[in-house]
Amino acid sequence: MKNLKYLLTVTFCLIFFGNANAIEIKVSNATELTEAISKVKPGDRIIMSNGIWKDTAIEFHANGAIKDSIFLEAETAGKVILSGNSSLKLSGEYLVAKGLWFKNGYSKFVISFSSKDKIATNSRVTNCAIIDYNPTTKTEENHWIELWGKNNRFDNNYVAGKNNGGCTLVVWLKGEESHQNYHRIDHNYFGERPPLGSNGGETIRIGTSHNSMFQSNTIVEWNKFEKCNGETEIVSNKSCNNIFRNNLFLESQGSMVFRHGNDCLVENNVFLGNNQPYTGGVRVINEGHTVKNNYFYGLTGQDFRGSLVLMNGVPNSPLNRYNQVKNAKVMNNFFYNCSAFQLGAGKDEERSLAPINSTISDNIVYSESDSEAITFFDDRKGITFKNNIIDSKNSKKLEGFTSKKLSWKKEGEIFIPNEKSGVNFSVFSKVIANKTGTSWNPIAKKVAIQEETIKVEPGIGTLEKAIKKVKGKTKFVLAPGTYLLDHSIIITDNITIQGEDVASTTIISFNPDAEKISNYLFRVESGARLLLENVSLTAKNTQAVKYAIVSPKDDTPGLYSVFINKSIISDFTNAEGGSVFKASKGTFADTIKISNSVLRNNFRGINLSSEKEDKGKYNAENVILENTVFTDFSQWVLNYYRGGNDESTIGGNLVIDHCIFTKVGATEKDLVFQNKGIVNLKISNSVFFENSKVTNPIRLNGKNNSIKNSVIYNSGAIKLSGNAVSENLNYKNPSYQDLQNFILQDKSPLKVAGTDKKDIGISVVK
Repeated sequence: MKNLKYLLTVTFCLIFFGNANAIEIKVSNATELTEAISKVKPGDRIIMSNGIWKDTAIEFHANGAIKDSIFLEAETAGKVILSGNSSLKLSGEYLVAKGLWFKNGYSKFVISFSSKDKIATNSRVTNCAIIDYNPTTKTEENHWIELWGKNNRFDNNYVAGKNNGGCTLVVWLKGEESHQNYHRIDHNYFGERPPLGSNGGETIRIGTSHNSMFQSNTIVEWNKFEKCNGETEIVSNKSCNNIFRNNLFLESQGSMVFRHGNDCLVENNVFLGNNQPYTGGVRVINEGHTVKNNYFYGLTGQDFRGSLVLMNGVPNSPLNRYNQVKNAKVMNNFFYNCSAFQLGAGKDEERSLAPINSTISDNIVYSESDSEAITFFDDRKGITFKNNIIDSKNSKKLEGFTSKKLSWKKEGEIFIPNEKSGVNFSVFSKVIANKTGTSWNPIAKKVAIQEETIKVEPGIGTLEKAIKKVKGKTKFVLAPGTYLLDHSIIITDNITIQGEDVASTTIISFNPDAEKISNYLFRVESGARLLLENVSLTAKNTQAVKYAIVSPKDDTPGLYSVFINKSIISDFTNAEGGSVFKASKGTFADTIKISNSVLRNNFRGINLSSEKEDKGKYNAENVILENTVFTDFSQWVLNYYRGGNDESTIGGNLVIDHCIFTKVGATEKDLVFQNKGIVNLKISNSVFFENSKVTNPIRLNGKNNSIKNSVIYNSGAIKLSGNAVSENLNYKNPSYQDLQNFILQDKSPLKVAGTDKKDIGISVVK
């Protein structure tokens, strides 16, 4: 009996206290850490001292046991900072890394479950953070987290701020040792990832096209994806038999995409678009996928970013293209005020195979929109619709859809119908309330930033000196007069430069007598925002100044924005490429907006054409021109270029409303603006007037390009292709009584003829 009691006691201790010989090893530098790793045994814990560990490449190679993992952990979670060229590689088995924080640095990878051809199995990284761990160049690609081997777990981590090319997290299936891996990715917070402007901005990718027919059996669950806007594929599935469940996608500009691979499940996820632009749901390609019991709310994405997309396929498709959708099941899902289903999406000469043997059943669709709830791009006979309910004020009768007025109640952040259905609504509130990320807070508490206001007097160097002295959000209020620059001004924060009076009274230019004249007035760096208001920028007396404003230098990651309002930009007439704005290769603006302004007598306008390799890249996400006059340009007002055919991005947005373009171009080959490859373009209420040299002022291509309620007078002809739209165009003389300010005569046909019932053209701009 005593022996039995002793055996039970030892067994109890082993189960609840682990290896009795396990030790705790405290280390305070890289040398001690390397030595400790070389000596650890199952159950040991290596404790890294709190502090900054710079340029520390950790090779965590060891072998624990099934109930005696080896731990590598911070003395205090979140207090061990790995910076510079630091990284973590795990190899061996039964390893746990926890509590580490990677920031203020960059590495080709950050965390990898592989090292020197050795992989990790049955290992875990938990309660760690990776934030803004980026290179200085945008085109340098890397992955922050790489999962290799089998049965590994990445959980309760905080990951945010990747701004260069490459997936945030990738699961590799290279080699049989990583097939059927049963990895688990759970309870992580995947935070903001800005638009990349090219392919390679996925937050998670599982597999590659080459290995897409292998089973991965990875589970992605209970994660939060917030503002993951890198590209159209937030999660890119490229392997078989994976499960995506109980995840929250919050205001993310993209979709959960079955890009390659078969037989995956998307279940119990919540997609909250909250009516933010380009937010998407689920896109289906390949065979045997199931989309079941998901909640879609306020998604606005179109085309490949629709709330539900079933793609067309390619006959005899290679692995890297589009296999036909077969045997897809979309069931018991709820769509509340979302953009239309896109069925047979991507149909073209290559993608000619519509979905087959697929079912859309027992779903609920509610819409307050005037648009149809479903868009068909190809034959629908391969999809069976049954037992679906639609509550929409404008939807054609479809077989398999019952039109029914539902009553609603709101529970937390979601709307639920009072009527019974097959949708399990109870799980959605749990998904929204689920805690993700680290147990410690890696983000400093946000403090409202107070804008400082500084008054500046005219003179030589007064403006540049004032801007150099400040940090943070600042408004500079300029007294009327002339501001001469001895050096270009670099904008690194949120800066407003505002004239006290109208633009013509406050002039900013380079000092003609400066020791060295730069070729630009302002450079806006990555992460910065510049607003110019009530000022005039001119190069009239300094022809060496080619540009009013330029972007960050070549290949700089991150976003920036430029806003120009109630201003005048003139006389940037340097014939060697001079322009109002110039973007460098490898840079990407979130927004360039010009409103209520006059741009006149310039060689070129806004130059966004540096991405010439035709790989689908472009220089700005949003370009907005409103209530502005563009006159006397030698070549063009705008060159917004996107070459190639990359469907992973938004593809650019150009909005032109209530503008006037006159005296633009010097030859018949010139255009008022060039917009090759830009996907989304809307021109409205604008006037193309006396551009007598050009043959085609604009060329629109694609169904998302449109011009409405506008005037083309003595300016050639609009060229349309690819189902571009034109409506209510007027070719008559606008009848201006004041050509300087473009004021219409009372009987002008442009009066109250706009889409908004205002005059076509501009309000008075001086």
